[in-house]
Amino acid sequence: MYEQSRKILIFLIFTFLVVNIFDGVGVILLTMYVSGEELILSGTYQCAFDYTEDTLLLAPITWILGNVREVLALCLAVWITVKHFREPRQGGIMEDCFTVLMRTHVAYFASFVAISCLQLIADYSPTLSSRQIL
Repeated sequence: MYEQSRKILIFLIFTFLVVNIFDGVGVILLTMYVSGEELILSGTYQCAFDYTEDTLLLAPITWILGNVREVLALCLAVWITVKHFREPRQGGIMEDCFTVLMRTHVAYFASFVAISCLQLIADYSPTLSSRQIL
């Protein structure tokens, strides 16, 4: 994906490491500073979570950073695709391999968009939200 460019490879590795390290630290902080309790109300089990104000923005920030990383990967995949179609046609097995690669990229990014949209709906829908105040 990096088209033999050392600068782009270093940038991709740096971006990947920064986002994953931030996600790991965010998960650790969220598990340390979130408390939960189980309530039985009218015979049903309810869970209530209490977030400290400092950690409330960690989940959206990690989601945004993950999306930025995926958009960057999508832009690089589109860039490679455009460069491939601008090259003269040679035909043969390489074109078949590239077609398979494009299909897998399309499936990957389509599934990522679908999951991100579902996560947004689940996070901000009042009926599906797990952040209910009792």
